[in-house]
Amino acid sequence: MLGISQRDRIGTEAAEAIAAEGSYEVYFGMGHVLRLLNRPDVFKVSPAGMSLGDFLVRDLTQDDLRGSLLDMGTGSGALAILLRGLGAHDITATDISASAVKTAMENELLNFGDQRISFGEGSLFDGPRTKRRFDLIVFNPPGWHSPSEECREELKRQNLRGLNLSAMFSGEKVAFDFLRQLPHHLTSNGRAIVGLNSMIGIRSVLSRIRELDGVGDALEFKLIERHTFPLFFYSGDWRESRDILLTEFHRWRDRHGIAFSVSDDGTLYWSYEVIECRLAAKFREVRA
Repeated sequence: MLGISQRDRIGTEAAEAIAAEGSYEVYFGMGHVLRLLNRPDVFKVSPAGMSLGDFLVRDLTQDDLRGSLLDMGTGSGALAILLRGLGAHDITATDISASAVKTAMENELLNFGDQRISFGEGSLFDGPRTKRRFDLIVFNPPGWHSPSEECREELKRQNLRGLNLSAMFSGEKVAFDFLRQLPHHLTSNGRAIVGLNSMIGIRSVLSRIRELDGVGDALEFKLIERHTFPLFFYSGDWRESRDILLTEFHRWRDRHGIAFSVSDDGTLYWSYEVIECRLAAKFREVRA
């Protein structure tokens, strides 16, 4: 928990940031509206993030909210703050980015006026706040597969400084590492709600997990819902790299089995899949 002076300081910084940088609203249904700071180095809530938040509003029960909850890769803190708004009390939220954690803390103060969420910096389960088991883990990993050397070289030649490669690429590696460690961080009846992008090669990731000794038979996966979104190139740098990326996406489909479709007008559509992960029955019995 923050001391009073630190809460006041962060609250003042949030107010100053709204005046200087602006903010935006996100609505998740059933009256849950969040106001979030608009920071250039922290992703705004995407349509995929909106879908995951909408699912949490529809799905979580009061029993779920009484448990221990982890929002991994919290970014702006939107899902963690939503969980608090739904009534959760034991919420941990982590991100690999220090600036994202700072923004998330400010966003909680902006929406609630105080701080109850345990925010911390860390990569996956490496942070001190994640050395425990949780009843519910929510995770929205990076959405694209790791780039090929050809792609990296072409992007480097274009000097596209606005592209945040670590935040967008390597989704298959992050998802694999998360699932590999997940059985050690779920309570006996716990579950993880993970939003996976078809551009990482979901089938390949899950197949590799199932082949791991001690992990493959520990987890069960269930597709909860699926959404289809068009791919937009929002920034100038993304638009400049469009041809490079489209070529790379086709490489991924040939080499790694990622899934997408292309309409007659050339728009690429990808799939966002909300997947529930639980311990297999024999592991739940042992842990109980």
